[in-house]
Amino acid sequence: MIRPVGFFAELGPGWGLPPDGLLRHAVRPVGEPDEAETIGYLGQGAGIWAETSAGPDVLDPQGPVRSGIGSLFTDGTWLWRQDLAYYLGTYHVTLPRDFLTHVRKARYRVPDVPEARLLEILTHDLGIGVD
Repeated sequence: MIRPVGFFAELGPGWGLPPDGLLRHAVRPVGEPDEAETIGYLGQGAGIWAETSAGPDVLDPQGPVRSGIGSLFTDGTWLWRQDLAYYLGTYHVTLPRDFLTHVRKARYRVPDVPEARLLEILTHDLGIGVD
């Protein structure tokens, strides 16, 4: 089973995954010392689903409108939304300790994810049919 990270209740779509609580409760004044490296890791994920939807910052409606906010990325073990990197960099949101440990053990480099694993995540974990 894929492990979701950063699927906060205010963010949609949630893909039927359990929310990580409220985004506004995860905001911190400063991030982890290796926050930039973690953001880089999130940006390296294998694209698994592309969304063309656009939306504002849910914590600052006057903030920038960003596209592709519901797009999904993975490293084969964890699954995250495209906008997680934005919220991490902007609001230093708290992420699960086991996710951060996983990223650090990988030395901030996402492994290659085989196509078979991507299909398994789409069909089995997310319930999306593919032809």
